[in-house]
Amino acid sequence: MLIKLAKIIFSILIIVITLKIIFSLTSNLTIDIDLFLKENYSFILFTIVFQIIGVILSSLRWQKAVQFFSSNKDLMFNRFNYLNLTSRANIINNFIPSIIAGDLSKLISPNKKKKKDEIKFILFDRLIGFFTLGHLGLISMIFLGLLNSNYFLFILFFEIFIFFIFYKSKLNLLKEIFKKVNSFKFLRLIIISLLSQVSYSLSLFVQLLGLKNYENFLNDYFISLFLNFVGMFPFSINGWGIREWSANKIAEDISDSNNLIIASIVFGVCISISNLLIFFYTNYRKTRN
Repeated sequence: MLIKLAKIIFSILIIVITLKIIFSLTSNLTIDIDLFLKENYSFILFTIVFQIIGVILSSLRWQKAVQFFSSNKDLMFNRFNYLNLTSRANIINNFIPSIIAGDLSKLISPNKKKKKDEIKFILFDRLIGFFTLGHLGLISMIFLGLLNSNYFLFILFFEIFIFFIFYKSKLNLLKEIFKKVNSFKFLRLIIISLLSQVSYSLSLFVQLLGLKNYENFLNDYFISLFLNFVGMFPFSINGWGIREWSANKIAEDISDSNNLIIASIVFGVCISISNLLIFFYTNYRKTRN
């Protein structure tokens, strides 16, 4: 009972802090919504398209993880089922202050047996996503001057050490997967995951292109990559708040801060739109079949 109460209080606290950060950062923004939509509708459309590509690739990563490393046929769904479950999880994560809620929703699937195996691959898929986005984020921090390259090398060596300890541990819960970690199949998963994260970052990047009038392509892309990276912070509502706060911190001036914050907010709103479109489409396909 006390644990449930603590979770509720913690969730409410996250929501309050998130709303306070967003309201404080947007209180001085002067933007004409109608004019913004009129001038930037094409960029918003591209944002949604890149996000849809990102969702398709992330669902493909989960599907391939199961196909490559599982012998349980009950977990091998139709690709549209993976897409449907992934989009639903993303919608939930964009409104609830916990990435666990979205991942747990994936358990409501066509599989009715061996839920422990299913949890294992949902977790594995999540770890692959964190691994790739985390490293892309660190690279973006080096480019933006937020992280020394020596620290990055230290982090890499530390990861190798932890991986070795975990791999040799008798408590290794992912033993079957790690037996094949050196295989070409694992590399394919990493590539799919990288492409997915790049697509998400591009969806934010096109917003910056529209708002900043093509000032610095490379720098703006690494900013997009960095803001996508900070969105993985676990104690937030899918990056809301922390993403806008980070945008304000790395901005060069007030004008740049306004553009980054607006781009970040549009990115967050489009996350829901793109995933809802996928969710409704996949549900429509189910009804037809």
